[in-house]
Amino acid sequence: MDEIQRLRARIDEIDEEITLLIKRRYENARLLGRIKRSRGISLRDLQREKIILRKIERLSERLGLDSRMLDQVFRQIFRLSVRAQGDSQRDENSKLNGLKLLVVGGSGRMGRFIAGFASLQGAHVRIAGRSLNKTRKIAREIEAEPGTILDAADSDIVVIAVPIKETERVAVETASLMKEGSLLADVSSVKTGVSDMIASRTSAGIEYVSTHPLFGPDIDSLYDENIAIIPYRPGPRWEKLSQAFRVSGARIYNMTAERHDKRMAYTQGLHHFALMALGMGLSNKAGEPRTRSLRETETRISKMVENWETVQAIQLMNPFAPEARRSFVEISERFAAMRSSDTSLAKRRLSSNVQKWSRKQ
Repeated sequence: MDEIQRLRARIDEIDEEITLLIKRRYENARLLGRIKRSRGISLRDLQREKIILRKIERLSERLGLDSRMLDQVFRQIFRLSVRAQGDSQRDENSKLNGLKLLVVGGSGRMGRFIAGFASLQGAHVRIAGRSLNKTRKIAREIEAEPGTILDAADSDIVVIAVPIKETERVAVETASLMKEGSLLADVSSVKTGVSDMIASRTSAGIEYVSTHPLFGPDIDSLYDENIAIIPYRPGPRWEKLSQAFRVSGARIYNMTAERHDKRMAYTQGLHHFALMALGMGLSNKAGEPRTRSLRETETRISKMVENWETVQAIQLMNPFAPEARRSFVEISERFAAMRSSDTSLAKRRLSSNVQKWSRKQ
């Protein structure tokens, strides 16, 4: 590729990254605006804008950039953020307007994400957790209503966002309170022995769709994110929720419980297992200086540790995870000696995999 073409292609990539970052900032501003409006706080904070601009000025000087130009850029970003904060949560694009949604496990990280997303989509949101005091505290923080599973009785949608090992029990108990035609959904990362049992133990009069958000709770937007679903008993309520996911930019993949777990044994189970082994192998031996790639890997391992309960459950409960781990160990043992012939074989296999991955994108 000609150098001009290469640089232009890289600039195009950077432009897309900048746009996605602005989108993430916009979505955070929308959530912030919802909280500010409910608390009667002014949408614009001039003092905070000054503080940000001073930080940008100092950073610009360190990077050798024109701080005056970046000052103008960030003033435009502030205007966009103020507009985002002022956006009504019940505009024409909100797909959950008028619906009551209960998040059981709403005090957890994924529960909080779901509550915030549903609120921006116009739903009236309640959260329920194990500790009433903690639930009340978090409800105040995110401007939702505190509740209990008893609120399932008059909810249109109930989302179960509890640890995997508790999902079946909590879902069945909660479903027994739900009204005809309402939707039960869970976010369990393992389906075999969980979602199939929920489907068999809950009333045919309520909708039930088992979902698996293929992202962590720290994301800022559903744009370009994937959600796997097992549609046991979909209906009108699920159609509303799925539309809310899609208009937010998420992709939805329909599959069976078995197919889901087979895929996730590698997509999550093997990936996590490799990161575990890598993290324990690195220990503190790498030291400084480190590569950017290693720093990024360390960040992934840190996030995995933060979400350890789910990571552990996937390893122990997904029936296809042991096979994935054995395959990884066999490959590792074969390549441990690392002869010249091994490196040639590795390159051929990796090149073939890269081509397959490129076709899927």
